[in-house]
This record gives sequence, structure tokens and C-alpha cells, in this order.
Amino acid sequence: MNAPRSAWPTRIAAFGAAAALLLAAAPAAAEPDQEGDPDKVGPGQISGSVHGFSPPSTIHGIEPAEFIEELTEEDVRGDTTTVTISADVLFEFDKATLGKGAEKTLAGIADRLEGTSGTVEVVGHSDGIGEESYNQSLSEKRAGSVQKALEDALGSGAPEITASGKGSGDPIADEKTDKGDDDPAGRAKNRRVEISFQG
Repeated sequence: MNAPRSAWPTRIAAFGAAAALLLAAAPAAAEPDQEGDPDKVGPGQISGSVHGFSPPSTIHGIEPAEFIEELTEEDVRGDTTTVTISADVLFEFDKATLGKGAEKTLAGIADRLEGTSGTVEVVGHSDGIGEESYNQSLSEKRAGSVQKALEDALGSGAPEITASGKGSGDPIADEKTDKGDDDPAGRAKNRRVEISFQG
């Protein structure tokens, strides 16, 4: 008579099969965050890279007018109008030939001079850098260039237009700061052409 076979091997095999089925059905465990691979960014890395931003309680605006330098100014005294134009608008640096941007500016002045009675005076001014004799000559040449441009624009109906220069002898702004340093903004204001006329 044969001895009965033990049931243990069968039970062990059945338990192993059941455990395999449970592992296959269970969701895969989350992989740890991977660093250095943009295709494997874990939720921990995303949440850690998001930071809150709290804007300041008060936001101060900037007034553009505080930073804009007037390139053309007008002064009316009695029946005389004086239009002051920055030389930097009309001329290249250290030149007396009118630049590209001068035509439009002077055309507007010419329109205002049509029918004007009396003499139109064009006066050139320079800054204080360099020899005064050179600045005097440059200011005269620049005034002459503006005079000719106005006469050409007005044609035969142009009023009498005179041109003269004052070099750096009639500044309207300081060219040094309170500390004695050079002030480019002051020098720029002094480089100008003034056009005065009646009306």
C-alpha cells in the first residue's frame, strides 16, 4: 500500500499563484522624483518649484514729463514771439549743415512766418566747450543755415530775415553742477537757435 502523498506542495503552489495575482492587480508604486531628466519630473519637484508672489501694497508710477527734455520752446513777450530750438535737433555734433530732422521743424516755423510784418531774427548759440572764437564762428554759421532754410521755404514772400551768432556768450543754463562737475544737460540747453518775430 502506498503512503498518502502530503498536501503541502499543492497548498504552497496555490498560495504562490494567489500572491502573484494580487501583485499584478495592485497599482504600481510611485517612482521617486528624478533629477536632471525633463521627461521624468515628479509631482514633488513641481510643487517645490512653485513660489508665491506678493506684490507691494503701493505701486508708484513714473511721470514721463520728468524725464523729457524740451527740444523746442516758445516765449511770448508783448508782440514778439521767440521760438528756441535745440541745436541738437537741427544739426549734427559740431556741424553747421542742417540735419535730416531739421526740415520738418523749420517748415512749421516757416508756416508761422507767412505774412509776418517786421524783421525775423535768427540767433545761434553754442555751449562753452572749446575756443570762444570757434564757438562764435559755429553759432554764426548755424544761424545762417537756418536763415537760408526759412527763406527757401517762404520763397519770394519771405519777410526780411537776419542771422547772427553769440557763441557761448549768452548761456541760459549752468554747465557745471553744484559739485563742479560737467553738466551735459546744461550744455545741451545752451546749444540752441532762437528765432524771433512779430506776432
